Amino acid sequence: MKKGASKLGRIGGMLKPIRRHTPKCPHRKKGNDYLKCTCPLWAYGTVNRKRIRDSLQTRDLQRAYRKIGAMMEETPAKPSTTLAAAAEQFISSLEVRESSLLKYRRTLRSFLALAIDRGVKNTEDVTVELIDAYRLSRDIAPITWSKELDFLRGFFSHCQARGWIAGNPAKLCRSPKLMDKAVEPYTQEEFIRMLTACDSLGQEQYERRRSRAMLLVLRHTALRISDVATLKRSSLQGDRIHVRTIKNSKEILLRVPAEVVDALQCLPNPDCSGPDAEYFFWSGHGTLASLVRSVDRTLRKVFLKSGVTGAHAHRFRHTLATELLGDPEVSFEDVANILGSSPGIIRKHYAQWSTKRQERIDSLMQTVWSKDTIVTQTKKVSAIC
Repeated sequence: MKKGASKLGRIGGMLKPIRRHTPKCPHRKKGNDYLKCTCPLWAYGTVNRKRIRDSLQTRDLQRAYRKIGAMMEETPAKPSTTLAAAAEQFISSLEVRESSLLKYRRTLRSFLALAIDRGVKNTEDVTVELIDAYRLSRDIAPITWSKELDFLRGFFSHCQARGWIAGNPAKLCRSPKLMDKAVEPYTQEEFIRMLTACDSLGQEQYERRRSRAMLLVLRHTALRISDVATLKRSSLQGDRIHVRTIKNSKEILLRVPAEVVDALQCLPNPDCSGPDAEYFFWSGHGTLASLVRSVDRTLRKVFLKSGVTGAHAHRFRHTLATELLGDPEVSFEDVANILGSSPGIIRKHYAQWSTKRQERIDSLMQTVWSKDTIVTQTKKVSAIC
């Protein structure tokens, strides 16, 4: 065993000396771990989860080892933080809506269960291999794992910032490759089939009117399902719907057709809401999560009865966006204001449907192919063939 390696083993292996080679050092290309020169020595490593990158103020290797030993003795040991306590503190620090909070809790609960099963209780004991094992234990789609990995990265960043862990192991995990699935807008015929399905839904007239009103609101406003479920009666102002979205607090004011207004005004009050009902589709009792699940179940029944393939509530946003972008006068900013989103998100997901964008691409390609040099080369190739 090398002399340097034995001394490094005796001091615990958490700190080691490295050489900061000068530009004139002939051993510079051998790396910082090469110690058989007289370049300045630095301490490199971690002590009690604290990153150390300090000059040792010496070029003598023996003195460097002594200084490193003194540094490790002087550094007070930090008490270990359990994963359970760290997760509890992280959850309490989040400022997100309840639905997002539930996802964070679900992910951390599953991760902690695996960690405890493998004998890992403290934050500093978490490794990349443990996160890899967690991924293999989860029978989920790549897009779901992408979300959970983001949650874990946020959790370990929280731990790192408070000195509970030296680095963020989740950042060392590669994000999954996601393939964008093409989402087709609903056709007019498909939407008519959905409205027809509402007429045979359930056993009471109220459930049929309720589902029909939901579909009309989704079709003509493209609101998210949570915003439709919590639509207030005060939000209907004449022939306009005025709401502030739950997801990002964007304010939306849209004019809607008379059939939407009629469907909402003719809708009876929800059960157990009383004569002065505040909402169209909600009694006001229970949680938002349970309400959204109830609305989603109703819509799924309609989609199943209609026989429309791949139908879901969020697809109405895609339908309205593609219709708007089919107009050359409509910009991404206009669609973003209507959908309550950002222009960047609209451009990312719906750029291929923009007539204005396609016309610009066609114009650019026409400019390239109309150049004399290109035309000349093409004629030469044609002549040779």
